[in-house]
Amino acid sequence: MRIATLTAELDAITRDYDYGIVPGSATIFMIDEKEGIGRLDLTLLEGVMVVIEVGDQGFKVTSYSPLYSGTTVMATTQTIVSHLNRPFESMENLLMTISPMFTQRFHELLYQKLQTV
Repeated sequence: MRIATLTAELDAITRDYDYGIVPGSATIFMIDEKEGIGRLDLTLLEGVMVVIEVGDQGFKVTSYSPLYSGTTVMATTQTIVSHLNRPFESMENLLMTISPMFTQRFHELLYQKLQTV
C-alpha cells in the first residue's frame, strides 16, 4: 500500500469509528513504509483491546488483550481468536465480525441516517 494512502487510511480509522468503539481509543503506533503496513490499537466496547494491521492484504487483528473478565469479554475474545490474522476487505467488516456492540451501533447509525433521507 502506498504510504500516503496508508497514512490516510490509518488516520481515518482513528476518527471514523468512535461511534462503535471506545471513543478516542484508536491509536496508530507503527507505520512501516518499506513493508507498506501500519498498525493501530483500539478498544472494543466489549472491553477487549485489539491490534489491527492495515496493508495490501486488508485489515486483520494481529493480537488482543481482554481488559477485564466477564462473560461478554470472554465471548468476544473467543470470536477474536477464531478470526486472528484473517484478512478482511474493510474495517467495518472486521469490526462487525468481532464486536456485536459495534454491529449494533453501526446499524443504529445507519437507521438514523436513513430516517433523514
